[in-house]
Amino acid sequence: MGFLAAALLATGNAFAQGIEVFYLGAPDCPYCQHWEARSRAELLESPEGKAARFVEIRGETLRQPIEARHYPPEYQWVFRQVGPSRGVPRFLLAVDGKVVLSAFGTEAYRQTFLPALKEAVARRRLEKS
Repeated sequence: MGFLAAALLATGNAFAQGIEVFYLGAPDCPYCQHWEARSRAELLESPEGKAARFVEIRGETLRQPIEARHYPPEYQWVFRQVGPSRGVPRFLLAVDGKVVLSAFGTEAYRQTFLPALKEAVARRRLEKS
């Protein structure tokens, strides 16, 4: 590994370029199950979903917070930005290694998160053209 890559890894978000969607859920969360059954595939198949990297972070139970140990090593930078999470489902939008939006619940997903994701993808496409 080169010096630059090692330095970037030390900062914790070496590969955090572009748009990333983080879904935080728990296996015993009925709202998570509802979103997973009805909305996950729709998101992943949408133009916005295809333009973003989708990362799922699973807690053990609704009763315990999602903590650093639940995040893969390459996504510890996300945990450092948002901290422990008790509310699920939670949707995080990150652009170039910075969490720019956090939305709790399926209603906030539809009303806040999806429009923000669409806007971020549209802005990125404009920047590239």
